Amino acid sequence: MVILDIGALILMGGKNSRMNGNVKGLLKIRNITFLEKIKETLNDFSSIYLSINDKFSQDQKQNFEQMGFQLIEDIYKEIGPLGGIYSSLLNCKEEYLFITACDMPFITKNNIKILCDRLDKDVDVVVFCDKNDRLYPLSAIYSKKVLPIIEEMIDKKYYKLSYLIEKSNFVKINIEDTDIELETLSNINTPQDYDSLKEKIKYSPSKSI
Repeated sequence: MVILDIGALILMGGKNSRMNGNVKGLLKIRNITFLEKIKETLNDFSSIYLSINDKFSQDQKQNFEQMGFQLIEDIYKEIGPLGGIYSSLLNCKEEYLFITACDMPFITKNNIKILCDRLDKDVDVVVFCDKNDRLYPLSAIYSKKVLPIIEEMIDKKYYKLSYLIEKSNFVKINIEDTDIELETLSNINTPQDYDSLKEKIKYSPSKSI
């Protein structure tokens, strides 16, 4: 799969408060960081952007650039994923971005292909949902056309991604209608989640990650 007109974005500008301040993207499993694992999954994209905040040192930023990331720093601070999405859509060269988070190491190329297959010029967002109609906004494709909606949300200090999606011209894909496992859209948010993952890997060496 070669994707030329869509860039990829990994959000890594969060506070990491639920992970006791540890940067989730730098957590390791099988001697590889989540960030490195996700980047491998995104290697078909011509551009891979990394959304960061101003808490990273110059050395860390240089290391990310050496890994092949194009860095985009948040324009708006402390407003959650919406800030990283806004800054990245504003500054990327592509019309669309596949957007994921640094604590989502399970995403697969198949996830991305299914989303891309539903994208066309009249669609602003392509997103997965589950059987209960819950949206998964951080494994989705967004167009630059949602920027005015985000600007309005920032003005109103309303930062929920579900609102952004519902205000856009979006397509949702029910996971039940695909061969994707719901786990591929899950986050590792807390030390308990991380410990649980390490235990699963320990007792199920063939687990895909």
